[in-house]
Formats: sequence, structure tokens, C-alpha cells
Amino acid sequence: KFLKSDQASEPKKTAADKPDRTVNSIEAFVGGCTSFDILSMKLRFTKSSIAQTWDYKTQRYVTDKVLSSETFKPKSENGKYRGYAAFNSPVDEALFVLAGADDKDNKRVTDYFILNATADGDIAEKPVDITGAQSLVYADQVADGDVVLVFAPHSGSADISQYTYLKYACDGTMKNKCTFKSPSNNLLVLNAQEKDGSIFFCATSSKKDDAYDDVYSEYAGAISNPCFTDGENKLDARWAKDADGKMEHFHLLKFTGNNFDFGSTANISEFKEKFKTTEADRHADPYKGKKFYVESFTITPAGEYLIAGQLTGREKTGSSSSVKTYEDIVCMHFDKSGQLRAQYGVEKMNNDKKSSAFPINQSFIPSKDGKSLYWEIMEVKGFKGYASFVDAYNGNQTWYSAYFPRISKLDPNSMTLGDFKVLGDENYYIRKNVNPIINSDGSVVFVGSDENGKNLWLAKYDFQ
Repeated sequence: KFLKSDQASEPKKTAADKPDRTVNSIEAFVGGCTSFDILSMKLRFTKSSIAQTWDYKTQRYVTDKVLSSETFKPKSENGKYRGYAAFNSPVDEALFVLAGADDKDNKRVTDYFILNATADGDIAEKPVDITGAQSLVYADQVADGDVVLVFAPHSGSADISQYTYLKYACDGTMKNKCTFKSPSNNLLVLNAQEKDGSIFFCATSSKKDDAYDDVYSEYAGAISNPCFTDGENKLDARWAKDADGKMEHFHLLKFTGNNFDFGSTANISEFKEKFKTTEADRHADPYKGKKFYVESFTITPAGEYLIAGQLTGREKTGSSSSVKTYEDIVCMHFDKSGQLRAQYGVEKMNNDKKSSAFPINQSFIPSKDGKSLYWEIMEVKGFKGYASFVDAYNGNQTWYSAYFPRISKLDPNSMTLGDFKVLGDENYYIRKNVNPIINSDGSVVFVGSDENGKNLWLAKYDFQ
């Protein structure tokens, strides 16, 4: 039923349009690939200069040759730094790096620094604005590129519940600071989200009253060791094991500017008491306190909070390597003050190794009357093959993900969950980078195909 062919409105760019260029870059990491340094947390930088040429076929710059590459270990007054986090600047090639310096006497980190590293290899150091001996509880980069940090005082401090929250621009300029009384002496932060000008943290804690550093390892999940296979690095593997220990409480914290708005506490047993699901999902499980990945953080029209994600773990793929896995689906419902109202449960449909290697996309779409929300779960199905035409052209076979929608109507007022409608009958899939068509009436058209890509598939859903 082919009708006609037209000249593309924008012709392909040639090498004359895209002249050769040189790209300078810098990256930060810890440790190395030998038995001597695989467990090291010493900070390293690699500064590179790469010559690129324009590839007409793929319409992008490709590496022609590496002009220079240098790896070096920056030093503080007390010796080499330990690395804890590294984030890319959203505006240039610079890095925001959180580093620590060992105390000469007890070899324990007592001083933290922000290092601003440019692509030219220049490094500027400034101390993190905290006082006393502290442990890093969490570090993350939120959507606008700012970096949020949480610190907890070491055991033996005057008040081990007096935590510190900091927010920095990626150039190291401090935007917000707040010392606050933590809802637990050993608050373990799992996730950070920025919504409507506020920062939210999801956290857990044990039943112990001990200080953070007596219960958990320091957080270092935001910087990688290129050859460590059981986590981002040695400290991250220890922290992840601690985070999967038995937890007694779940906490939701909110900060706006320099103010601590609230820090709520829910006993883990409450999730079972307030668990909501459908008859079709009677095998779904309530949250038991394990670490999880947040995919969607939504503020409802009534100002309440829906937090949807998945439990995470690691699975061995060989004798000495493992991959991060995405497991049970979790959806929590909190009121305006952060108090738990409900947990909504739904089972994963695909639990095989290939599918569990990819997160499930989740979102909430308001109904037309504003009284309900539609919980849209893009169930993932993993395949072995070629993720794209370029991969197929180059013979790069790997695991790749495809998706199909599952949609349920959620009433936040009555805390009820409707049956899920599965689109595609598990035979048709949406590729990762294919966005649905949003119509003017609010309905959505999903565009996909069968597994082999031979048959086009369309599905329309109207969010009433």
C-alpha cells in the first residue's frame, strides 16, 4: 500500500559541513584492574584528547585516533584522595568530584573536598561545608544537574542524630545547607528526587540506636571502579549488602531551600497492613525494607506522593562477574506530611535473566476529571540479538529490551487499584526509543511491532 516517496526536507550532512575536530575530556574513577588495586578507593583521573571525523553513513562524529591519554592520581596535603562520587557538568566537560582525605594518624577519612576538574586537567579544591567527623550517607545528581549530599556524624559525636543536607551547583557553588535531626541515628538513604523546587529522600533504618558508621558502610555508589564486578566499587558492594539487611523503618524526607520540611517514619510492618492489590495479582508481595530503584516520583493533584520503582539486586553472570537486576515492582502512597497511606502491589510478568537486567518504566497519568490516576507500567521483555541497526551492521549482538504497556486505574482517595489491562497480548512490543503519540483529546497511541519487526502494531488507550 506504498503511496509515494518525497525528498527528505533536510539532506544528510557531509564532511564539508562537519569538519574534523579535537575533543578533550576527563573522567574520574577509583581503583584499577590488577589484584593490587582492584579493592582500592584511591581517586584517579584520566585526561584524554581525541581526534574525530564525521561519518556520513551514521551521521555522527567517530573517533579517528587518540592523540593523548594520561591517568594520574591527585594528591591532598595528607596524600592521595579517596573517591566517593563523580558527576558530569550539564553545561561543559567539567566534573564535580567528591573526595576524602585520610587522617594521618588513624587512616580514617575525616575531611571531604569538592574537586572541580576541567577537561584540560585543571583541578580546583574546596572543603565540603560540614564540621566534625562525618560519614557520607548519600550523594546524587538531580535532574537539573545539581548535586545533593547527606552526611551523618561519627559515633562519639555530641549528637549522632544531627545530620547535614547540602545542595551544590555542579561548579561547586553551595546552594542550600540544612543541619537537621534525622528520624533515625542510622538513616540509610536510598534515593533522591527533585520535584516542584523541593528535594525528597527515600530512606530506611534498622531498629538499632547506634550511629551511622557503627551500622553501615559509607556510601560510594556514584563513582566506579572499571574492573570491579560486584558493585560500582568495594565500598558500594559493602553498602549494598548493608542496605539489604533487616530494616525496621522506612522514611520520607523533604527539604525546600535551607529548610527541613519533614522526616516521616513508617514501620516496615505497616506496608503489609496497608497493602492493596487486585485479585489477579494475589501473589504480589508487600515491601519488606530492601533497597530499591525509584523510577517515578509523582505529586498528585491533592499534594500527596506516589513513589514507584523496583527492588534491586545482583545476579552472577559468570564465575567472577555480576549484573544489577530489577526485581519486584514497588509503589508507595504517602500523604502531604509524608505519612504512609498505602502500598499498591502488582507482579512482574517477566522474571527471566535477560528481562531482569532492565528497569521497568513507570508513570502516572491523571484522568480527565482529575479524580484518579492511571498507573502505566511498561513491562520489559529482554531479548538476545541486535539492539539497533548500527549494532546489526557492526555485528554487535547483545541483550536488548522491548516493552509493552500495562495500565490500571488508581483512585488515591479510596486507595483502590483497578485490574491491569495488558496491551499487545505479549506478542507485540515497543522499542526503547519509540515514543507514543499523544492526541489532543489526551488519548495515547502506542506504536510497536512483533518480535521480528515484520508486522506493525498500533494500540490506542483513552485515559478517561
